[in-house]
Amino acid sequence: MPGSAGPERSVTATLDASAEGSALPDGTTVTVGPAGGAWLIRFGSLPEIEAGRGEWRESSPLGRPVCASGAWQGSTFVADLSIITTPHHVRLAVDADAGTAVATWSTIPLTSPDLVLHLRSPLMTRPDVAYSSGFRRRGAQASGLMPARGPFPAEAARP
Repeated sequence: MPGSAGPERSVTATLDASAEGSALPDGTTVTVGPAGGAWLIRFGSLPEIEAGRGEWRESSPLGRPVCASGAWQGSTFVADLSIITTPHHVRLAVDADAGTAVATWSTIPLTSPDLVLHLRSPLMTRPDVAYSSGFRRRGAQASGLMPARGPFPAEAARP
């Protein structure tokens, strides 16, 4: 990320989600502060994401790895966040003078634009689907259509 390191600078701002492709809800507090050759970025009460100064830094604030790099460009802190297990990137721009921030996807994910869902491990962009298969299995067991124990048909065919 081009710009200056600005090692002593920090900022707290409020996210404006009016931009198309916003990665976080409107009003989210965004905090950026220096820490040991890097920047610590915090969205609301989420764990911090570490962003490198002139390099990429990897962290896993909610379980999935994210690489980030950031710098000051005048009075604006700009960072790129790459969720490395997906093809998606978020650009964060925090205007220290205005006290506002914008976090937008380079390409909006098809499943959900919510950054928090893409930072969770395992990826839970469709909890309705992830949980429903377990409910169906238990329902089939209760009705007698599926054995409660033992190999299921797909497992029985394995060598």
